[in-house]
Amino acid sequence: MTGETGKTGDPTSTAPVQVLVVEDHPVLRGVVRLACEHTPGLALAAEVGDGEAAIEACRRLRPDVVVLDLTLPGEVQGFDVARALRAEGIPSRILVLTGRSEDEAVFEAIRLGADGYMEKTAGVRFIAEALLRVGAGERVFTPQQERIAISELGRLARQARESSGLRASLTERELEILDLLARGVTVKQVATRLALSPRTVETHIAKLYRKLGVKNRVQAVSKASALGLIERP
Repeated sequence: MTGETGKTGDPTSTAPVQVLVVEDHPVLRGVVRLACEHTPGLALAAEVGDGEAAIEACRRLRPDVVVLDLTLPGEVQGFDVARALRAEGIPSRILVLTGRSEDEAVFEAIRLGADGYMEKTAGVRFIAEALLRVGAGERVFTPQQERIAISELGRLARQARESSGLRASLTERELEILDLLARGVTVKQVATRLALSPRTVETHIAKLYRKLGVKNRVQAVSKASALGLIERP
């Protein structure tokens, strides 16, 4: 396997898989460096410690695999790096190596096109194996991580259907009032802005609550925001 692992998209090449490490912790960088130095078929292209440097290095070096931490110093985080690589069409494959194990992080990494997801507690041997596999074009996810992605996709699909149905059921006036409620405007102020009577506004609000299946303003704004019906101010 090691003698036949080469450049991404060319499994017959004998050139080693070029690895870029994006990690601010020197110990973790050392672990990946060790994996590359002691594994035939792997080569360390570069190490960087923040997101901006990672994007620039990918543009310049075009590594085969990017070992990417999700939590980085500065404003450009791991997800931002993955998003930038995919948006710019940089073909580097991505192996996430992170301390984050929550379902949302796993799903977002998969959604953004990561090719593998490992926790930082993985040993050198397992990291090396994952790098070889990702470099050869394989996906490296546990069955649990795959289940998380499928479950989250199902949840988003249900949410999209619910949002679409609710949006179709709401009138333009109700959406207008909902947006004002989200901005903290009182019933009297809504009535003044829309040239309606307070009683008419209250009638619209009652219909809104019934359609959304909620009992008060906070619940209405929270649900409408979660479904993408409004933007939180």
